[in-house]
Amino acid sequence: MRNILDERFDEELVRQARGTLPRGHVYRFGYPSAILLGAGLPNLPIEMTASRLAEKSLQENHPFDLLEVRGLVSAIQCPLVVFRSATRMDSYVVMTEIRHGGENFVAAIHANQRKGRLEVNTIRSVYPKFNKLIANWIVESLVEYADKEKMVEWLSKQRSNSADVRKLFNHAAKIIQTFENPKVLPDVEAEKTARPKKNHGFQL
Repeated sequence: MRNILDERFDEELVRQARGTLPRGHVYRFGYPSAILLGAGLPNLPIEMTASRLAEKSLQENHPFDLLEVRGLVSAIQCPLVVFRSATRMDSYVVMTEIRHGGENFVAAIHANQRKGRLEVNTIRSVYPKFNKLIANWIVESLVEYADKEKMVEWLSKQRSNSADVRKLFNHAAKIIQTFENPKVLPDVEAEKTARPKKNHGFQL
């Protein structure tokens, strides 16, 4: 069963693609899932402006069609990996299962952002990320959470003509195999197995 927030997001995304979404629209992703909370995100609503999504879809170095990111709510709430940012103390990068060609979409989330009198987690960027850079982040010990089974499989499928890059993927896979996920929230594994169910364990 599809998630309510996914259905709403996808409907609004189609409207944005058609040019009928109201100006100033903000996409709502709900509160962080147990996975995201365990990775370090604060328990604040996750949001993204439609204008930011449009801007990123047109960015010259990684353009994409808006409709490619259908299902983005669940893809972010139940990610493959959560990285802490190497450049910002209050930011995380979430790797999703949504693909663009041979690459996976990632979402950069800035935590504790002031919005009027409220604080929110703001998605500042969504784009397909080079696979080699994903492996680099793993080797650089930036992982805060990983779906270990899926990530080891993902890394095993990466191909390159460069021996150094192949070694990088193999090294990253070994790191993921021995990585220990946060134990702060014991329902993380249960949440993963419940992905097909409504709401995926996160709050509206």
